[in-house]
Amino acid sequence: MRPAHPPAVRLPATFAAVLLTLALAVAPVAAKEFEEARLDAPIPMGLPGGTEIQVGVTVTAMSPDGPLPVEGTPMYLRLTGRDGETTRAAGAADRVAGHYTFRIVIPAGGAREIEIGIHGSSDLPIRLAGEDPFAFGGVTARTAQLAPPLAPAITPLPRPATAVPPAEASAAAPATASSGPLAPVTLLALVAGALALVAAARAMRARRPRVARDAA
Repeated sequence: MRPAHPPAVRLPATFAAVLLTLALAVAPVAAKEFEEARLDAPIPMGLPGGTEIQVGVTVTAMSPDGPLPVEGTPMYLRLTGRDGETTRAAGAADRVAGHYTFRIVIPAGGAREIEIGIHGSSDLPIRLAGEDPFAFGGVTARTAQLAPPLAPAITPLPRPATAVPPAEASAAAPATASSGPLAPVTLLALVAGALALVAAARAMRARRPRVARDAA
């Protein structure tokens, strides 16, 4: 009597995704067969070199339960121009699971080839799914758009000068006044004041004997 085969076990989607991630980490060469990238919109071929565009890409991995978003993976995008010049950009993940945004410059001669992959100790290209990644002409409503301008860098404001406390200011004032020669008007006022003090002192001395004689 032959033993009955155990029933097939269906793995939950989350567990299957974990197994898939571990498999890709152990055998990265097989990532091409499991992961694929899809552009949000084709890249215009008529843009001149040096133009910066924004490219959106959705990266998914195949699993028994269907495609799963690939998150937390360093992605890169490389464009090759007509003359072989290349440009490269790193992807920035956004709020949509598995979606990455690239700010990349068009190479000289216009973009003619594209490569999307996982960045690591060595680049690992992945399969590009969907329609033609390029479109003839310039930017339209159905193509990748020009990259929005970057926010200007915040320039720190200069620190205000430290105010001198009134006590220190009053203490420093005499030193500042005496550091230079006296003005002629100030000198005359000092001389006049000194003469007035001398005259007052003589008048008081002249009055004291007369008062003493009258008392006697």
